[in-house]
Amino acid sequence: MGAQAFMSDIPTVPHGSIYQRRHAPTRRWTPTQADPRGQGRIRVAAIERAAVAVVEQARPPALRVYDQIPMRGEDLIQQVRLVAPLLADRAVAFVGDYDSASALMGLLGACSGVPCPTQMLVLDFDERVLATLEMLARRYGFADRLEVRRYNVFDPVPRELVGRYDWFYTNPPYGASNRGESARLFIARGCELVRPNGQGCIILPDDAGRPWTRRAMMATQQFLTEYNWLVGAKLDEMHRYHLDDDPHLASSLLLVEHVADGNDLCRIMPYRGRQVRMSEIPHF
Repeated sequence: MGAQAFMSDIPTVPHGSIYQRRHAPTRRWTPTQADPRGQGRIRVAAIERAAVAVVEQARPPALRVYDQIPMRGEDLIQQVRLVAPLLADRAVAFVGDYDSASALMGLLGACSGVPCPTQMLVLDFDERVLATLEMLARRYGFADRLEVRRYNVFDPVPRELVGRYDWFYTNPPYGASNRGESARLFIARGCELVRPNGQGCIILPDDAGRPWTRRAMMATQQFLTEYNWLVGAKLDEMHRYHLDDDPHLASSLLLVEHVADGNDLCRIMPYRGRQVRMSEIPHF
């Protein structure tokens, strides 16, 4: 489906203030280099808003008990705009994707030529999410890039998927009551999915006004460092959520990279290759 047909498929939604946020990163993909008048950026921004409206309308209702809390649409646009060039032409494994970032990347890649992964695997326990992503991929022409698979992070990563991907991407449950251990289970599964020297995109909260987020962030950064994962960039207060009991909670973006040093076999990451019991992660 071309951009014109896609734009007529659904009305655009109002443009948010995310583009002027003081914490927004300055390095973004922009097509205006090929269009000095800036018309390319305006056109793509309109397609972005239409695409995120499609995603939001298709997404199944959130199951709050499982921490399915969608990111605000304008922030999801900003997130995808930032990471799409990094993931372009790569194989990416999404460990959970209720936000439907994979679908937004696929939509924009198919309809406007925005950089996009060549291969996206979405692992999620929720069959509604997987069915929605498949439907969007078929309808908007990126089914050749997207594979979905039902998977629960408490289960071992299927052997045939271990080490197959260039990047992992996760926006996990944050683990407010267990110092971030819930998030670290998702991260550990992502680390299993990528090749040596692979990379990851992790979304986590870090807010001075919410001490639990600082404790969880510190524990997670220590966890990553211990197992040879370098935090290459951290962009603060990038995203907010449709969260009724804390609408101002913001999350940060971490870009991480595995640094193989020959001693990795001595540092087997927790949970690797095995079933995890619910009792191991209280208050998941």
